[in-house]
Parts: sequence; C-alpha cells; structure tokens
Amino acid sequence: MRLFLYILFFCAAFSVSAQSSDAKNRMLELLNQLLSTPKYECDITIKIDVKFINMKERTGKMMYHSPEKIDYKIKGFAFLPKNELTSSSTKLLSNDFVAIGLEDQLINNQPCAVIKVIPIDIESTIVAGQFWINNNNEVCKMTFVTKDKGSYTANLFYNNNPFKLPSKAIVTFDVKDQKLPALLTGDLEGYSSEDTFNEVSKGKIEINYFNYTIN
Repeated sequence: MRLFLYILFFCAAFSVSAQSSDAKNRMLELLNQLLSTPKYECDITIKIDVKFINMKERTGKMMYHSPEKIDYKIKGFAFLPKNELTSSSTKLLSNDFVAIGLEDQLINNQPCAVIKVIPIDIESTIVAGQFWINNNNEVCKMTFVTKDKGSYTANLFYNNNPFKLPSKAIVTFDVKDQKLPALLTGDLEGYSSEDTFNEVSKGKIEINYFNYTIN
C-alpha cells in the first residue's frame, strides 16, 4: 500500500512538473515573438472612460521602436498608457519565472490556454501576471498585479494584422480618490470639477490600431 501511494505521488508530481515546463516553454515562445516584432507605425484612436475625466475620442499615430520605446503623436493630448502592455510582458518574461498552466477558458469566443506567471525575483515590480493565449499564439487577455502601480487587465482583439499585432486593446483598472494609477499619465485636460469620491471605481481606456506600416 505504501509503495502504491509513493508511485501515485511520484506520478502526480511528474504531471505537475511537465505541465509547468510546458507552460514555461509557451511563455518563452511568446517572449521571442514579442522581441522579434519589427519597428512599425500605425494610426490609433483613444477613448477614455474614467469617472472624473471628460474627454472626447482622440486620433493620432503610434510609433513602435522596441518594447521599451513607443512614441505617440496626438494633437492636444498627453494622456496615454505610461507602461505599454508589451513592455510589461517582456519585463516579466525576460527574467526567471515560474509558469503554471491552468484550465483552458473561452475568451472572445476563442479557446485559450491560461498561464499564470510568477517572477522568481522578490524585488520584481510585477508581482504576478496571467495570460490567455489562443491557438494562433495571440494573447487575447492579460492581467498584471504590481507592487505599487495597482493591477490592470487588457483584452486584446485581432484582425489579421502582420506579426500578430492587435487591432484593439481595452485596458481596465481601479480608480480611487480621483487618483489615476501609475500605469497612466496625462495632462488631465478633461478633469471634472465634481466633488471627490472615495469609492473604488473602474476606469477604462480603449485603443484601436489600424493602417499598420512595417519599417
């Protein structure tokens, strides 16, 4: 009986180890895909939905140089994601991490592998990340939990763009006491004069990408 339990435990441990190994390889494959993305330009539209900000949809251009360097040209508008999603992903995956495969889920009507990523470095600014990856190796959803920048979730949509580049990103985050998370920065030109509020509300920023030009 004892031998049987030992064999059962060994098989279970091997299964978890194999699953974690497969999950990590999947994430390393995603990292290579992100790092191999060439420089490009595209047109964008931006919509912001935050309780104390009144701002119309804006249009402009985005210039991608690398995960750490992305420039924008949007007339009269400085309110943009401070840390791009690609930068957060590559920062998390470029250092040693543990990857755990979870049960598959449907995201945007697509079956997705769900992988939780936890950095080994206790000093990492990102505490944990979770990725939903479809059969085309496109990230349909990602969530990051950080030490001092709050947490945020992005849903990504695709339309056969080159290099698996998204056509739309919807980022949601928590807003409290009229303070925006450090994820975002801006001129707050649309600031509302309404009374302050203490409850936590959800903020949302929607970015549409189109007319890609690969450099």
